[in-house]
Amino acid sequence: MAIGKIYSSLMVTEDWPFFLQTIKESPDWEDAERSGFNIKNFLIRYSDLNGVWRVWKMNGDRIAITFHVNSSPSNQKPWMGTILVKKELRRQGIGLAIIRQICSELKDGGEKSFFAGVPEDCCNWIDFLSEGGFEQFKVETSPEGQEYLIMVCPLI
Repeated sequence: MAIGKIYSSLMVTEDWPFFLQTIKESPDWEDAERSGFNIKNFLIRYSDLNGVWRVWKMNGDRIAITFHVNSSPSNQKPWMGTILVKKELRRQGIGLAIIRQICSELKDGGEKSFFAGVPEDCCNWIDFLSEGGFEQFKVETSPEGQEYLIMVCPLI
């Protein structure tokens, strides 16, 4: 599929129904994030990170939601938090195009790397991020005992 012009804007409350629908179509993500399908409360959990929630569009239609931080509390580096593509548009290169665009923006801003953390048993997510240029960096264990693969995308 040829991907048209993809662009984004900051997520606003009018985008919440799209976000909720995309979550419902993403049971693995919901299981990992435990949003409880309550967007407002879920977003509050991330408000201290000073990240950016974006809605991505193509031809005027919403196609994806992302969240990333430009400077995480853990290492003051940019991190990808969420990328959810509308179900019927998955596996068509849209997610990879969005990652490339975010990487380009970060590189233009002087960043040298972009991080992501993925539950170690989520092989599809790891494969997706690998296709987007991320490489295994290390494994960390959360306070709850969950192991996460920390991945890094060099912005060269």
